[in-house]
Amino acid sequence: MRKVPPRLRLIKKEVSGGLQVSCLAFGFYPRHINLTLLRDGQPVAEQELAGGEVLPSGDGTYQLRKSLEVSTEELKKRHNYTCTASHLSLDNKLDVSWESGAERVHLSTLSGLLVMVLIVVLLGIFICVKRRWRCIASQSKFSNIDAKVSEEINLSSDSET
Repeated sequence: MRKVPPRLRLIKKEVSGGLQVSCLAFGFYPRHINLTLLRDGQPVAEQELAGGEVLPSGDGTYQLRKSLEVSTEELKKRHNYTCTASHLSLDNKLDVSWESGAERVHLSTLSGLLVMVLIVVLLGIFICVKRRWRCIASQSKFSNIDAKVSEEINLSSDSET
């Protein structure tokens, strides 16, 4: 009997009023699979989930999606979500997790890094502009000095004659 293990994804999608967390198992054969969405290690009740029907994928395998709408209030609680699958092709359960608080930490770290890079770039531009300004100012001083020296030379040549 042919057995193809499922591939498992936990997908987050922003929707009005919160987030949709979807547990997706795909590319598996045979058809029967146990797919469970866990919140903080506890199974989410089936009546809270949308989907749940095994569908053919068109390549001889199957797919199953179960989705949960998570309100902005629930998001503040920073639950951990896990998608777990049991299938004939697997020796052990297959798990994929998402920690809602961890993503915010990564986002704030990325934002901080971006601000630092922006400061360094702006500082570099400031230094380059300042150096050019000094160079132009010193060239203009030398031009004035050259003009005065030339004028003095001309005056001294005129007085000698």
